[in-house]
Amino acid sequence: MDLFTDIRPLHQALDYHLERHNVLVSNVSNVDTPNYVPRDLARVEGFNGVLQVTLNRTSAAHIPLPESGMPVNGRVFNDPTAGAGNDRNFVSLDREAAKVAANQLRYDVISTLVAAELGDLAFAANDGHG
Repeated sequence: MDLFTDIRPLHQALDYHLERHNVLVSNVSNVDTPNYVPRDLARVEGFNGVLQVTLNRTSAAHIPLPESGMPVNGRVFNDPTAGAGNDRNFVSLDREAAKVAANQLRYDVISTLVAAELGDLAFAANDGHG
């Protein structure tokens, strides 16, 4: 029996929201870059939310990856729906800030659930003694 069965989907959800956060904040950092089209991260369907992609180290100086590769929880896509400004930059700072805030809220909720699940496991491991 795997004790972490209930936590694994939550772990994957945390990874997805972390990856999405990185994509969204890169949009904010390019708010003044001409011809920049913002990106977003969509969940990949048909793979239970996780697509396993094996990444290779091209230099000994790179951080070692786990044996199974690096999980990638979504597909990056261009999101030009905000419209372009005079410099053909499609980033709306207000829109990106709202996306980052909503994504952060989801991450916080999931991390609270993970903490509760791990607390329950710790309680059980200590024979019901807190």
